Amino acid sequence: MNKFSSGQIRTIMQPDSRSYGIKQNLRFCVSVLSLLMIVSPVTSSQAGHPDHNQLNLKDTGENIENTILLNTSEANYNVIKEITGRKVNVKASLLKINGETLIPEQIRTHGQSTLNLRRKSYSFKLESKASFRFGKKDRSLSKFLILGLSMDRNYINSRLAFGMMEEINLFNLFYTFCELKINDQTEGIGLVLERPEDWAIDIKDSPLIIRRGYNHSINKIKISRITNTEDAKKYKDYYKQIYRSLKQYSGEKLYKVLSDYLDVEEYMKWLSFNYFVRNGDYTDEVWLYIDPDEKKFRVIPWDYDDIFAINPHEGATNRSEVENRFIFSVEDILDKKIATDPYLFNIYLIRFRKMLEKLSPDVIKEVFENTYSELYPYFANDEIIKMSRFDAYKETNLDKMTNKMLSLYEYLIGLRERYLKSLESRITE
Repeated sequence: MNKFSSGQIRTIMQPDSRSYGIKQNLRFCVSVLSLLMIVSPVTSSQAGHPDHNQLNLKDTGENIENTILLNTSEANYNVIKEITGRKVNVKASLLKINGETLIPEQIRTHGQSTLNLRRKSYSFKLESKASFRFGKKDRSLSKFLILGLSMDRNYINSRLAFGMMEEINLFNLFYTFCELKINDQTEGIGLVLERPEDWAIDIKDSPLIIRRGYNHSINKIKISRITNTEDAKKYKDYYKQIYRSLKQYSGEKLYKVLSDYLDVEEYMKWLSFNYFVRNGDYTDEVWLYIDPDEKKFRVIPWDYDDIFAINPHEGATNRSEVENRFIFSVEDILDKKIATDPYLFNIYLIRFRKMLEKLSPDVIKEVFENTYSELYPYFANDEIIKMSRFDAYKETNLDKMTNKMLSLYEYLIGLRERYLKSLESRITE
């Protein structure tokens, strides 16, 4: 297999619905409880003595592949560091990416919760394309994000999720680790990430892409320049028809109607993956784009810093109706319908089993080992890793990251075996 082939609970209900302090306190409580859920950490010394079932976490000689150098005024830099809760523009006097000088059209801080932290995420729009490396792959992008990973504990969650989703053909956005420096000062580790709307419209030729919000509202919508008004209206109505059909139909009829507007089995694969990794926040963290060939919505997963959670961010109370239904969150009525409609639920269980079969222990092992080897040069750089003291979970180091990966791997392998055994008696063929 080609190496480069393709939790915590977030407490946000609405962007302004809870204070940052509450979110942090709850995250701390959950981080303590998470230790009770996951098997006891394995000491890092075991990383050097693997058998065929153990992870072989080691330095494979990889180097930091991507470096972004950005210069701005000291006043602008101080605003970036100190301001909270508000996006600001970065006025760059110099931008170099992997040695190439580039001209930015706009650089802006990005995100919601991370705006409250010292290490920010950024949205870049350049006049020309920057070249990024990821092992044997490279990609040129003029618009991209640099995620600060300041709410991604040990910097592993997003990379692990993306890697596993690539293996089940669920995630196609380009991503790669980087070091960001502002005014010659390291800002720590970041993750370059292609924007979903650019991939869907520019690469897949999608006419329209929607980011789902709470209560299945349309949080954001992007329409291709070549999509006419009539088609845009039609595709927006497709989205609304998905939710109208939930009230009008059930069983096989509902499945057929949904399939006119949505790749239902892909959606179920995404839903089952969120359950497998216990994604604490995904209801409003998904993009749906119109496939230009199938003329229906398909899924682009988004935001995986919050995995390995005990409960989704809406808590355990709302899940009482779907206990033992292999659905992690029922905040969206489509997900709840899949869990409670017998016909849809049986198809979901089959999709869940297929997903787990593709994510074999060997596949999961390779994703974990690749993640470790890619992160190693960043963790080996004291100046970079010291910046973790500004993150939501405070300072990390190589031993903490190693032990966490070892315990999470054992945890996922155990979950996979338990779920597959349970599914044997639940599925009606």
